[in-house]
Amino acid sequence: MDEHNIDKDIEACAIQLDLGCKKLCILAIYRSPSGDFTNFLKQLDLILQKLYKIKYSIIICGDVNVNYVTDINWRSQLDAVLHSYNLVGIVEFPTRFGLISQTAIDNVFIDTTTIGNCEIHPSINGLSDHDAQLLTLSNAGKKEKDCNSTIKRKISKFTIADFQWNLSHEMGTGISGK
Repeated sequence: MDEHNIDKDIEACAIQLDLGCKKLCILAIYRSPSGDFTNFLKQLDLILQKLYKIKYSIIICGDVNVNYVTDINWRSQLDAVLHSYNLVGIVEFPTRFGLISQTAIDNVFIDTTTIGNCEIHPSINGLSDHDAQLLTLSNAGKKEKDCNSTIKRKISKFTIADFQWNLSHEMGTGISGK
């Protein structure tokens, strides 16, 4: 994700979870309120293109500083990018509390076609003016399709030579490739 991180525009990090026959990627993102929104969308799209090609089930969580209550224009632009990857926002409650305002600038976006059942609730932690969100995922009653995996090894003159070269460097054996 490092090549997509641009100070104030977007900060992103991700973790991959292997859940048997499903690959899950949790992407945490932050966009500063003073960042360039257009550049944020562009970089987010590039990140999602990479993850989508690998066929991850994707969950995005973070502070995108788009108020889903009032920022209709920015919300629709962000939703357009996310919908192209089957991602939808699921936070429908205020996440940040000021003295005289409440906003929904923190969100969780999931692919409802691959994630299964989920529940999200606010979690008041008292550490910040932002409340945390607690996401619970459940695949109860959903059968995984095609959980059998097959591992194939490509064998060619090149891969055999590469294997022999790597083997020759193991524990100083000096195997000559014959």
